[in-house]
Amino acid sequence: MSSGGTKRKLQDSIVPSKGKIRKKIHEDPSYAFLETIHEKKLEFDSEKRCCVTLSQINCYCCLVCGKYFQGRQENTPAFLHSVNDNHHVFINFNSLRVYLLPDDVEVEDGGRIQIISRIRNAIRPHFSKEEITSFPEQCLDLNNEEYTNGFVGLNNNASGNDAFNVILLLLSHVMPVRNFLLLGNTDHEDELIKRLAIITRKLWSTKLFKPYVSSEELLAYISVAEKNVLDQVHDPRQLFMWLVNTLANRSPRLKKILSSSCQGTVQITSTPVASVVDKKGNFVEFRSKMEEQKEVIHSYWCLTLDLPPYPLFKDNRNANDLPQIAIEYLLSKFNGAREQEVTQGLRKYRLIKVPQYLILHFNRFDKNASQPIKSRNQTLVEFSHSLELQNSTYTLIANVVHNAVKSAAVEDDEKSTWKIQLLNPNNKQWIELDGISRKLKESELLFLQETYIQVWRKDST
Repeated sequence: MSSGGTKRKLQDSIVPSKGKIRKKIHEDPSYAFLETIHEKKLEFDSEKRCCVTLSQINCYCCLVCGKYFQGRQENTPAFLHSVNDNHHVFINFNSLRVYLLPDDVEVEDGGRIQIISRIRNAIRPHFSKEEITSFPEQCLDLNNEEYTNGFVGLNNNASGNDAFNVILLLLSHVMPVRNFLLLGNTDHEDELIKRLAIITRKLWSTKLFKPYVSSEELLAYISVAEKNVLDQVHDPRQLFMWLVNTLANRSPRLKKILSSSCQGTVQITSTPVASVVDKKGNFVEFRSKMEEQKEVIHSYWCLTLDLPPYPLFKDNRNANDLPQIAIEYLLSKFNGAREQEVTQGLRKYRLIKVPQYLILHFNRFDKNASQPIKSRNQTLVEFSHSLELQNSTYTLIANVVHNAVKSAAVEDDEKSTWKIQLLNPNNKQWIELDGISRKLKESELLFLQETYIQVWRKDST
């Protein structure tokens, strides 16, 4: 490289084709450094923070070893790393410009150097409307390992927050939301939405370096910017409600998309019930007059279905021992006829509007129990993959399931783990994602696990 640190630019005109790039690499010592890029060491999912100063300002990635460093000028961590370790190729995470250090040479490739284009796409994937019409697709990573875009696992080793990861995957399969995050210009959106868009684009990327991605950077941001959300909330339904409400509150465009695709309305009729003591000292309930009934229309993102009381079993129970109930019976809660007891009264629910994407939650946990996980309701929910509701036909596309493991943190209780099963619309296969693990599932056996959240898509008419 030239002495004196004079800034030069390597022009597009000298790299018009792949053959001439290879020739110029050998002729120009500056381009020879591009051959030191080690793609298999690169990983762009972690927080963009200098490994020396811990600063997020003006952060670069060394494309030789994959470490993050601040700055480019003399005596900055990136500059010193290039001198001390003889690593010379760096990319800026904000501008995606590539530089050769320590001489501060910018590589202007015009998008014609394939390896640089792949790296830019790995940091910040981009799509066209034409591309996403064919999704999902069979893809190959750098090791020629096959994966299906949109059906890749989320590495949760660093955060351990698999509950949030399944919600990210769930939301990325609500197509109107997905399409906005893949194609929409989010430059002027809230920071949370920008980061959500990036990870959604990575989940649907056809050019991944590895057949999985990590939510570490997004979770690190939420941990700082949204205080206590991830520390206090570990239930996927609560995380879903928080995320959807937050997105709707911070983006008028996303609010419109979410409301039109995921929001329905339900009529709630409340009837007060009073208790009196008869002459024999027994409590007798009676209903108030009909004019005292109250009817209210509520909007909902998610319908909660109540499982019947769970009988006690021995600890060595298996699926054959567990009670089962049909999803149609649980949904009859919303037919406007069934009454449910609530504090000081009775309540009936009647669906007014069902959305394009119907999200159901199966209530398994008693939050007031001393051991809420160990004492959860393990009733199995029977369902097919088609559902008739309000003169509409729905197809199941996502199934979040719960599993309990022994916990060292809570005495005598267990720990919840979460995974998601997603339907590939192209071949009708179900793929189960558990961390970075992927496996096919037989559709007839999905109900044998503890279903917790489901997403049903209304069929087009």
